[in-house]
This record gives sequence, structure tokens and C-alpha cells, in this order.
Amino acid sequence: MADCQYLDGCPVFARFKQEGLKNIWIRHYCQGWKQEECARLKLRNQGEKVPDNLLPNGELLGK
Repeated sequence: MADCQYLDGCPVFARFKQEGLKNIWIRHYCQGWKQEECARLKLRNQGEKVPDNLLPNGELLGK
């Protein structure tokens, strides 16, 4: 499976302080088997605005 086309510019990952945790999200949702379940991708494909703090699983990342 190819990487998500939006991975390089995805703003949610800039909010992570722990590289390991960020990489887990990326491996599952941006490069792996859960890519089609990504809430960010779904909103973008529907032409809706994607909040910067929206996690791939649909939850909002706290400030």
C-alpha cells in the first residue's frame, strides 16, 4: 500500500512531542492497513475543513 498522499504536510503530527508515538500513528493510518479509516482523509475527500488537531482515529488531540 502506498503512503497517504497528504502525509508529508499533515499538521497533526507537528503537535506530537514523542517521536515513537507519532510513528505508530503514521505506520497504522498513513502507511498501513488503517489508511482507509483515517478521519482526516475522509473529511478531506469530502471537501470539508480538517482541524489541525484531529487525530486519524477521529479524536481531537488536546492542546
